[in-house]
Amino acid sequence: MKLDMKKKLILSLVIIVGVLALTGCGVQIDPERALTAETASGPWETFLVLPLIQMITWIYGLVGNLGVAIIIATILTKAAVMPLMLKSMNNTAKMQTIQPEQDKIKQKYAGKTDREAQMKMQQEMQALYKEKGINPMAGCLPMLIQMPLMFAFFQAFSRHPYIATNEVRYFLGMSLSSVSEVPNVIFAAIVAGLMYFSQMQTQKRTQGNNANSQTANTMKMTNLLFLPMMAMMVYGSPLAMGLYFIVSQIMMTVQSFIIKKPGVTATPF
Repeated sequence: MKLDMKKKLILSLVIIVGVLALTGCGVQIDPERALTAETASGPWETFLVLPLIQMITWIYGLVGNLGVAIIIATILTKAAVMPLMLKSMNNTAKMQTIQPEQDKIKQKYAGKTDREAQMKMQQEMQALYKEKGINPMAGCLPMLIQMPLMFAFFQAFSRHPYIATNEVRYFLGMSLSSVSEVPNVIFAAIVAGLMYFSQMQTQKRTQGNNANSQTANTMKMTNLLFLPMMAMMVYGSPLAMGLYFIVSQIMMTVQSFIIKKPGVTATPF
């Protein structure tokens, strides 16, 4: 479990550092950078960023509010990957139930650093995972899927024709193209708060009373590093991106209540 959480932490930091690099270079809300079917080039823009822009525009045509269109588009895309996320969370919960058995195997080979002993330990670990129906890498897969999706949304928001050209870009009186302004500060605080609450709920429901000090310390380290960086990213991104993250974190919080207790398999919907 400790290794699994470390992998998630590393992947999370890679995501944040990547977007921070984009925002650190300066987010350009420029009409000349607006992405359309005529200006799209390359597979990234053509098959991922442009379809997101077109989906948001199509929903906007139905609801008449760009902010609401972004909320609906976020819900639809997150709902599409939610079954995979639930499966990953259940896998993490099941990993907690076999922690004592993992510790026994590690204790069995404690002090044995030769290649043969290490291979036998790994074989026994894999046999245990297979017996319990656990994929130790399943916890990282959803993040690998969501990472390009998040970058695509970032591009879609900063290059959406309506936002880039200052056309119908307002939501609740706030400019969806604003960067590093007071509304961005508010959104950053909301996102960080929702993320912290979601993580705590997930930890309680997947670990119950079995949380050990190493797991608790890993969670504390995650919060100390991840949450401030996440807040900085939201602050330095277009307000539309902050809206995306707020909706995403609300859905993550909902998922944290859907997940079953350790050892019980949830039914993805």
